[in-house]
Amino acid sequence: MIMIDLSLDIDNECMTCGTKWHEKVCIKPLGKINEVGRNTHSILLGSHSGTHVDAPLHFFEDMKGIDQLDLAQICGDVTVIDLTYIKQGDCVKIEDVTGITPSERMIFRFDWFKRWKTVEYYTKFPYFSMESVQYLVERGMRVMALDTPSPDNGSAIMQIEDSLIHKYLLKRGIVIIEYLSNTDQLETNKQYQLFALPIKVKDCDGAPARVVAVEKEC
Repeated sequence: MIMIDLSLDIDNECMTCGTKWHEKVCIKPLGKINEVGRNTHSILLGSHSGTHVDAPLHFFEDMKGIDQLDLAQICGDVTVIDLTYIKQGDCVKIEDVTGITPSERMIFRFDWFKRWKTVEYYTKFPYFSMESVQYLVERGMRVMALDTPSPDNGSAIMQIEDSLIHKYLLKRGIVIIEYLSNTDQLETNKQYQLFALPIKVKDCDGAPARVVAVEKEC
């Protein structure tokens, strides 16, 4: 079995987008073997720390939290789409997706994880146009997974058009998986199954997740 870990490491240098509503990660030891015979740690995380899954509750008060998501929706066969030709800061347009066949679960590969822990990670990532996302959803996409911080234009945070792609997807029950890593190990000519298991936090808008892709045997 070939298994590719698509999850970022979570450590004390784990980046956040810098807004006051995203908690900085803090991991520190509590118990130590030489003191109490065991190691334990305190782990302070935000609901969107590192590789994570967004639930509809992220933007809509009356919709499902992360603990209510159907795991069958976010686990199963997945299609890998190579968008590494999209330049930094550029938009994925309708013409970039009309040549592909949408599926229920889709991973969009930009190889943006290689910029993790750099200034560019949050300032120049590629994003999707509304028309391209509508095209994918209308043709059956139910899970959108990507190796960038967001499908939205990052420069629109707290503006009138803030997070319109998030809102369009989540309102329709489409699950978003963000901050993937190691997507350069995925090949578009191979078949994979996606397994994304967010921490089961009751009534929460999202949660960190261990996400893996398993290559299917021919």
